[in-house]
Amino acid sequence: MALHVRFARWAENHPHISNALLMGGGIIFSLVFLTAGAMDAGKSIWCAAVVALPLFFRRAAPTATAFAVGALALLVLAVFNVAAIGLCMWAVPCLMYTVAVRASKKKRRAVLIAALLGCLVFALLCRRWFFVFYGEASILEWVMASLMFFVVSALFVVVAFLAGDLARNRWRRREQLEDRARRLEVEREQEVRIAAQDERTRIAREMHDVVAHSLSVVIAQADGARYAAASNPDVAAQTLETIAETARGSLTEMRKLLGVLRTDDETETKPVPQLGDIPELVNSVKSAGLPVQFSETGTPTLSTGAQLSLYRVVQEGLTNVLKHAWQASSVRVTIEHRPDFSWVEMVNDGAGEDDSPRAPGGGHGLQGLRERVALYGGDMTAGPHATHSDVFVVQATIPSDIPTEDA
Repeated sequence: MALHVRFARWAENHPHISNALLMGGGIIFSLVFLTAGAMDAGKSIWCAAVVALPLFFRRAAPTATAFAVGALALLVLAVFNVAAIGLCMWAVPCLMYTVAVRASKKKRRAVLIAALLGCLVFALLCRRWFFVFYGEASILEWVMASLMFFVVSALFVVVAFLAGDLARNRWRRREQLEDRARRLEVEREQEVRIAAQDERTRIAREMHDVVAHSLSVVIAQADGARYAAASNPDVAAQTLETIAETARGSLTEMRKLLGVLRTDDETETKPVPQLGDIPELVNSVKSAGLPVQFSETGTPTLSTGAQLSLYRVVQEGLTNVLKHAWQASSVRVTIEHRPDFSWVEMVNDGAGEDDSPRAPGGGHGLQGLRERVALYGGDMTAGPHATHSDVFVVQATIPSDIPTEDA
């Protein structure tokens, strides 16, 4: 790693120490400059020290520090006829860079305008602090000297300001990339869990089919053996043998399927998620940086399978927002339970009008959710809002199949 990169990282990790070192080096430079060139070194040194004092707070309050240094520099120039050239040569660019990096847009503009005006005043007063060394100057010489000092000082200000603005944009881009990487990591984890849960659900259905078929055969054979035992014991024995073979085959199939489902991961051994697990799901998405607002009213009257379907709707919707609408500034999840049905609505404002696939809904996940919801007699819709094209809405309704007290 290059030496300047190491130093930059060290300065970023130790802001107060690096600021103190910068201040110390700059003040030493200013003292040497003033001692070597000033007619009254004592007064110049004290004036420079007063002007440099606010620089200790440039990281905590860059805008206030910039205005304070500018005001003090002009004050000592007007009152004591001392131009803190040695100090301003390094302090002004440093301040403009810090303001451009840390201050808001409105404050940055104000400091830049004030700095340029200060440069103009500094240049116009050059008769007092510059030509005093050379005697009286003509108007042309004064105008030329003023123009020269204004251009040079303005270049110092503008170049330092532009460098700080570029650094601020670079740091902001880096933060956006880091945030994007975190969101992608959460998205991958969500997709892996959904894929694993879908596979486990498919295997669970296969288990149900195996058990239901085997038990149907066992029950039918047992009923036949009971009636045949009194009249024909040989038939009863064959029937019992058939029951044993069917039970063994079913047990073998069950062991194979359970072997696939068995895992040491604690997250994979949790029960099938229900509606009560949705707040935990929402909190996990919030931790990824997505601003989710969640509300739930009423008491659910859905069966276990229907609750799982409603949970999957919310899970798939949040995953799609993380994947396709990660720039959304508002995501709202609303669940309402009524005696006859449960209803969920998910709204996000991350569906842009450009060609980028930011709006969720283009994959096979929502189609699978529609089929899952339809199995329980419900319906699901997903698409842009009727009047706001930048808002994407997912709605699902599942009727209740659990009798209520009023039924």
